[in-house]
Amino acid sequence: MKLIKGIVLVVLAVLVIAVGSSVYFTYGYGTLAVKMVDPPQEWGEASNVYIHYGEIAVHRADAGNETGWYTVVGSGWIDLASVVNVSKTIGQGNLQPGKYNLVRFQVIEAVVTVGGANYTAEVPPDKLTITITQGGVQVNAGQTAYLVIDINTRIVGSQASGFKLVPAATASPA
Repeated sequence: MKLIKGIVLVVLAVLVIAVGSSVYFTYGYGTLAVKMVDPPQEWGEASNVYIHYGEIAVHRADAGNETGWYTVVGSGWIDLASVVNVSKTIGQGNLQPGKYNLVRFQVIEAVVTVGGANYTAEVPPDKLTITITQGGVQVNAGQTAYLVIDINTRIVGSQASGFKLVPAATASPA
């Protein structure tokens, strides 16, 4: 009798774990880590480019154009010279499982270093909305997916006329 009760308890425990795991992996959350990289660019006279980016949001592929946006990373600063040909994780967030096809953020402010001095560079006021290559990035419950934003900045102007940052970017799953 004790043996049967023990077996029943073990079977019940296995069922509870199996159902709980199934629910977690079906309805749980996954993590999306966002990385930035910058290939060597035409920075002109600038030796460093620092950008202040706004919140980074991704768009769920099965949502409408104006809905389905989820913030993954808060705003921050990055020294693009520190990510030349090397990606750096800038943050991560939890998302419902699914495919995410667009990423959106704004370059709020830029500072360029020329001849050892820092200068504020003018930046366009528009947000960048970028299609994620390879059909998007898949986020699965209980797992971490990676998205790489490849910043392609160009610096134009001079000390006399002022500097301007021309941002562009691509995004791909990693």
